[in-house]
Amino acid sequence: MGTSTVDMIDGKEFSPKEIREMLGIDNSQIQELCKIASIKLKKNDRGLTYFTQDDAKKLKDVSMNDKMKYVTPAPSKNVVHKGTNSISSASIIQLVETLRNIEKSMTERITSVLDEKLDGMDDVVMELIRVKTENETMRFKINELNKENYRLKKEINSFKKVPFGFYAKTTPETNLF
Repeated sequence: MGTSTVDMIDGKEFSPKEIREMLGIDNSQIQELCKIASIKLKKNDRGLTYFTQDDAKKLKDVSMNDKMKYVTPAPSKNVVHKGTNSISSASIIQLVETLRNIEKSMTERITSVLDEKLDGMDDVVMELIRVKTENETMRFKINELNKENYRLKKEINSFKKVPFGFYAKTTPETNLF
């Protein structure tokens, strides 16, 4: 159901797939556009995300504005002199400014994505350190319990049965039985 415009029937719900096809963007870009346009995600009765026609129009408008940020304006006709390759300093300044804006926009976008991805990593690292410490403690306790188990088995084996249901403790030197 790929359409290029949002001229649809009022009240229609659009799936994220339909929005991707309409605008030619991916899910992460839809999320960014939703943040920019202050659109809160809605879920239908089956728990699936959907967009209203109004949401789709807002996303299209924001998408167009976002794309326009990266378009370099064409130089004015009086800047390039006929028969020469010279460009005026105003054009160079405008070009440099456009490049700075693109760089700033890309840096901000990458920074926000990295911040979003790394947001919970501090807690994860602390939890891993805690679990590793607890694991080492448990390993030490297991070793101690194995030593104790070995000592107790040796102690039990040092008792030998004697007549009338009694047991006598024997040592290697006094082992008469």
